[in-house]
Amino acid sequence: MTVTSGGVGDAGWFLFEPAAPTVAPAPLAIVTHGYFEFSGYEVNRALIEHTVAQGNIVIYPRYQTSAVTACPGPFYIEPCVASAAAGITGALTYLADNPDHVQPDIDRTSYFGHSFGGIITTNIANRYLQLGLPRPRALFLDDPHDGGYAGPGEPALDDVLSGIPADTVVQCYVGESGVIGESGKENSSCNAVFPRLGHIPDAQKDLILSYDDDHGSPALSSKHGVSTGGGTGDGGMIPVSNPIDAYDYKMWQLWDAARNYAYTGTDAEYAIGNTPQRRNNGVWSDGVPVRELKIQKTAPIAP
Repeated sequence: MTVTSGGVGDAGWFLFEPAAPTVAPAPLAIVTHGYFEFSGYEVNRALIEHTVAQGNIVIYPRYQTSAVTACPGPFYIEPCVASAAAGITGALTYLADNPDHVQPDIDRTSYFGHSFGGIITTNIANRYLQLGLPRPRALFLDDPHDGGYAGPGEPALDDVLSGIPADTVVQCYVGESGVIGESGKENSSCNAVFPRLGHIPDAQKDLILSYDDDHGSPALSSKHGVSTGGGTGDGGMIPVSNPIDAYDYKMWQLWDAARNYAYTGTDAEYAIGNTPQRRNNGVWSDGVPVRELKIQKTAPIAP
């Protein structure tokens, strides 16, 4: 892939394009990082590289330059939403001004957000029209969370999410050792998002839960941030050093399938619903199955 960066301060962005072979035009994936990850893109490098390898352009908005800028977390999220939107717009403008680069197929745009970036991503998908951003065809959230400092239930999330198109494929992923496993946060993360998606048919959305599994070594963890597998830390306040494992590959499969299903209607058995293909996490080296995913249509989801 080729990597370009641009923008100033909180409106900065990274742009990743498939280099060999190139695709013209290419589907667009917008990936938004969690809080405190304000230097580089190492935390999400593996996810980005995988997504680009599937033939997508990836835009990675740099909505944060320090622990308190552009916004003070859940207490006032609006500057971070504005910064992320500015980063996305800036990268799209750069592509439009440079036709020698791989050009995006705006009609095939999907959004991925982790943690605080999942809250920002949800709000952006909800407000895409007023922000002038591409329509979300698929929305994948990895344990969306505003930190809980302003109270439980994700108060930084938009109160009403009816702006997300009803035909968007929405997948929300949590782990038993993630946010909902923390005391007092049972109704946070995806359990706060899903009750606000009543306008989206069940055929277009799922809640997904992974379990810890220590049958083998190294153990598989469902802790907060499965999508950061392969991250090596990027200078932020939260160091990251966790290897890519089977749960990363499974999340990538679900993310790929959601986009394929949203764009072409293919891979339905991997993209939507409580199917064996989606629940299956493979087997340990002795043949014992890894604990399956739990998938349901309504909140709350719990181990």
